[in-house]
Amino acid sequence: MSLFEGLLQRYGQRVLLWREGAEAGTACRSFLQPIRERGEQVQASPLGAVRQDKWLCLGEPGIALEGLGDGFIQWAGRRFRVISAQPFYLGTVLSHWRAVLRPMDED
Repeated sequence: MSLFEGLLQRYGQRVLLWREGAEAGTACRSFLQPIRERGEQVQASPLGAVRQDKWLCLGEPGIALEGLGDGFIQWAGRRFRVISAQPFYLGTVLSHWRAVLRPMDED
């Protein structure tokens, strides 16, 4: 187990990763936090207000965060869509996944 995986196991949030078409989510651990930027969190569009807030997700190396299709990440009763995801390597070893998330609008 790498140092990062140890930190995730001890301090990471429990999340469910739902892949498109899956009947159940995959339990894993990630660090999630909002990305604080200057400016509005909601922006006007011709169709109404659009959320602009983003979250950073650092996830387990064994759980790929890319290619979810219409899947999502669920945490604390909220759902997040993956905007972008990249593997992060230390040398040739996959350390973790880094993803930018956007909250899904609740109906």
